[in-house]
Amino acid sequence: MPSKSTLFLIILSTTSHLQNIWAAGNKYLPTTSYAKASFIPPAAPSSVGWPSTASPQRVMDRIATGYGTYHPDRTVHLAKKNGGGGSSSGSGGGTSAKIKPVSKNGKIQVVLLKPVQELGQTGDVVFVSSAIFQNTLKRSGKARLISEDEVAKLEQEKEEAQKEMIETALKTKQMIEEAAQQCKDGTDAALIISRKAGPDGNLFARVNPKIIIESLKESFPDGAFDGKQVKLVKVKDSEGGDVKRMDVKNVGLYTVDLSLEKGVDVTFGMSIVAE
Repeated sequence: MPSKSTLFLIILSTTSHLQNIWAAGNKYLPTTSYAKASFIPPAAPSSVGWPSTASPQRVMDRIATGYGTYHPDRTVHLAKKNGGGGSSSGSGGGTSAKIKPVSKNGKIQVVLLKPVQELGQTGDVVFVSSAIFQNTLKRSGKARLISEDEVAKLEQEKEEAQKEMIETALKTKQMIEEAAQQCKDGTDAALIISRKAGPDGNLFARVNPKIIIESLKESFPDGAFDGKQVKLVKVKDSEGGDVKRMDVKNVGLYTVDLSLEKGVDVTFGMSIVAE
């Protein structure tokens, strides 16, 4: 076994050899220098808003053009280039481009081309924000811009259509009343409905408002019974009592109150007979 002095010399020699290897290897290592970082303050935020000299007309023009997203002149030019001729009789984007938008309380006036939930039905004139019109209604073809002249024309057309509907309802009322007067059994029943019934007069199937309306259509083919405005108001039995839910369950004579149009009502007799 080596003495302590011999071991000390071996350790000393090994340590010196390792130091020489480390010094030689450092010559090939890359040197890196680091620059001291400096603080760069952030840029001051810029604010965008209406210019102090903006006039009310300028504000309205911005609203009408969707704050720069809607360019009527450009759209008309494209419509003519594509063969549209710039006609204002269509229902597409060319029509909206030629109409000067009507603004009210920051919204523009449009006419619905299709039913839109929470806005209205086809033909309704409503005010919506420019963003909703440009991004939703116009792109989906559900609405277009409309001028005051067109609104006046639509109102006139609605009045004429309403007048025609009232005239048709009055003619239908006259048909029913004449049929009641011509009834030969003295019951004044303008409508007779045949249904299967038991020996005690109970119907196998109820006669509800829908069946009554359908029977009126069959009995008076020239009458007008379509539309939401036509509805049964009340059905009474022969003793004057109201029929619950207007569902008739027994044969007999009944009195029917029918609304054909706003302000046009008719009351007539209805006879339910067993087949």
